[in-house]
Amino acid sequence: MIGLIDVDGKLPNLALMRISSYYKNMGEQVEFVRPDAKKSDYEKVFASAIFTKSAAECEKLQQYWEDKIDIGGTGFGDITKKLPDEVEKMKPDYDLYTADIIYSKIKGIMTKQRKYEKAQEIVNAGMGFTSRGCIRNCPFCFVPKKEGKFCQEAEIGDLINPRSNILIMNDNNFTADPYCIDKCKEIKERGLIVDINQGCDVRLMTDEIAAALKSVRHLRSIHYAWDLMAYEKQVLEGIKIISKYIPASRHMCFVLVGFNTTFEEDMYRIRKLAELGVRPYIMRYNERRDDIRLNHFARWINSFIYKAVPNFEDYEPWKKDRDSYWNIGGQITLSDLLRKE
Repeated sequence: MIGLIDVDGKLPNLALMRISSYYKNMGEQVEFVRPDAKKSDYEKVFASAIFTKSAAECEKLQQYWEDKIDIGGTGFGDITKKLPDEVEKMKPDYDLYTADIIYSKIKGIMTKQRKYEKAQEIVNAGMGFTSRGCIRNCPFCFVPKKEGKFCQEAEIGDLINPRSNILIMNDNNFTADPYCIDKCKEIKERGLIVDINQGCDVRLMTDEIAAALKSVRHLRSIHYAWDLMAYEKQVLEGIKIISKYIPASRHMCFVLVGFNTTFEEDMYRIRKLAELGVRPYIMRYNERRDDIRLNHFARWINSFIYKAVPNFEDYEPWKKDRDSYWNIGGQITLSDLLRKE
């Protein structure tokens, strides 16, 4: 029996799905590790962690399973670690995840029925990469080190799940792909609904690319990022171009905070995006995820509270912690507050 552990993913884990296919093709039984499992239950255990915040959990798994476990992913160990070629080439096991598993991972305010419908939608979707790598070399990003230079990976047809016309594309920089427009054309011709999961590089936006993106059906908003203040001119120009084809109300912009911008610069980007009608979404830099002000800021923005309480300083949860935060120089963390209580 082969055991699998999805440490922290919110979507089906492509690596685990390929591992499952590989071992099932060899005649092995494969399942997610049961909570009451013993070491003797499994011949081998594979775990995947996406986020570095999961490192402590991965260490516990390693201590328990010892040499039986193999842990991969960007969240733990060597981020350059890859699946063996014979596993990487496998078609994902689309039967591995059930709607109930994904249901338990979905956050946000919605009815139980809508939550289950969304889980079913995700489970039935095709997913994968048509390209790997990125042309950028952003200092906060794992992709250049993990995947290297931009290259083609697979055809659109290779990613389709026969159970659905929804396609989740994990390409790291779709708009940098010289075949971006051709792929949009194929997506349209196949009648697919696409989720460009990692977003578009809005700094590379042209009228031709924007028109191609408009021509396909999108599962959710068009999304892109404004990571650093140095990108302001290019980002705003890109937003201006794509807004001619897709209304700003259908855009989401990820805003990286806690890397090398000040809080004032973070607030400036939020205000600028809101003025343009674009929904901002805060992404906290991994090494600052314990910063209590950034945590409050992220909830204020990402939960749309800023629309009801326009001034962050009037946001009650932040007001409660603000004095303590500043009394020790603005460095208080969530752990500090928990110890204080």
